[in-house]
Amino acid sequence: MALSQKNIDKLRMNGIYRCDPVLEWLPSYKRDKPYWCKNWTFRVRQSKSGKYFMYDTYWATGDEYPVELTDENFDKFEFLFDLNDIRYVSSYSDWLEYPEEDRWCVALDSGGIRYSKRVVRKGAKKIKDRVVERIKREIESLKSELAYQEKTLQKIESGEITDYMWV
Repeated sequence: MALSQKNIDKLRMNGIYRCDPVLEWLPSYKRDKPYWCKNWTFRVRQSKSGKYFMYDTYWATGDEYPVELTDENFDKFEFLFDLNDIRYVSSYSDWLEYPEEDRWCVALDSGGIRYSKRVVRKGAKKIKDRVVERIKREIESLKSELAYQEKTLQKIESGEITDYMWV
């Protein structure tokens, strides 16, 4: 039931891992709500005894139910990225311009998936066509706004609009 050296060598100590919910790893009262105080994204830590555990990222100081890594459960955890190799992106539309293989939306704290973090691989390049499409949309929006403002100005100058409270 231990973790072999072969699997230990694969571990990324600063990595983020994902795992589908495994109800048997939870106490019975949490099994009907597997995402209650749980993200199912993990960081690996080694205990003083030398064993390796996966700690859910929901908890800043440590998971209340860490999972001991064994050769039997090792493949349940999918490596996503190393925290040193990513950067955070605040804008959703900006994040969408990166290739899917270079971006992740993951729950990394007690905000859960509802307040997940958007990250991209450092050095990732945006997809030109996506950037061009965004800029075209922004230009069209600005043109519409300009046309609206020009009409509003004409209405004020012509006297059609006399109450400037909402202008």
